[in-house]
Amino acid sequence: MADWILVACLKKLFAEFNEIAPSRDHASDGSIGDTAHQHEVSDHNPDETGSVPIHDADHINEVHAIDVDVDLREPGLSMETVVQFLLARCRNGAEKRLRYIIYNRRIWEADNGWNQRAYTGASAHTEHAHFSASYDTGREASTASWHLEDIPVALTAADKTWITNTIRSEVAKVAGEVWAYQLERPESTTTPKEKASAGAFQRYTDVVTNGAADRVIAALEGSPLPSESRTA
Repeated sequence: MADWILVACLKKLFAEFNEIAPSRDHASDGSIGDTAHQHEVSDHNPDETGSVPIHDADHINEVHAIDVDVDLREPGLSMETVVQFLLARCRNGAEKRLRYIIYNRRIWEADNGWNQRAYTGASAHTEHAHFSASYDTGREASTASWHLEDIPVALTAADKTWITNTIRSEVAKVAGEVWAYQLERPESTTTPKEKASAGAFQRYTDVVTNGAADRVIAALEGSPLPSESRTA
């Protein structure tokens, strides 16, 4: 039995790394172990033909570990962020498909309550993060989302520009609704609130009069809020 496959849950994890970091470096990616791994007990070895810590219930020659290069090449996203995100899901019980994670001289294990301890193996795991999967048949075969797309990332300059322009466009649109409604009834002597439709005027009040849009734009641009003043 020479052929081997990577367990489905880790194929899915690889795929999600590629989705959130499409330009990432793959140089340190890996699954099946090299010659050194073949002479030791490792999740990188195929479980039917190699030396592994656990033998699962099936007779499929599977590898239960992957290494993912740390260079994600995505602004605001780091391997540390991804590792901590997955650890949080493991700790709260939302994720049960991992046995342990090794990254940057540290290891976290399910059997240890996902507490951090120092890792002193031959590789410091600074160029890649290691993820070992469960040998439970249902868990290793699960292709459910790892939810990496939910990881919060910092806004880029392009993101901020797009959001700012969108807000300003919507402000102009809302103000235009109110103005157009008033022009349709030039004979009216009622107040702007009475002239405008309730929905349009409420949006006008929230966005323009109360400065909601200005506050968001100021935060994005890193400038003081309209209600704030600079001190000398």
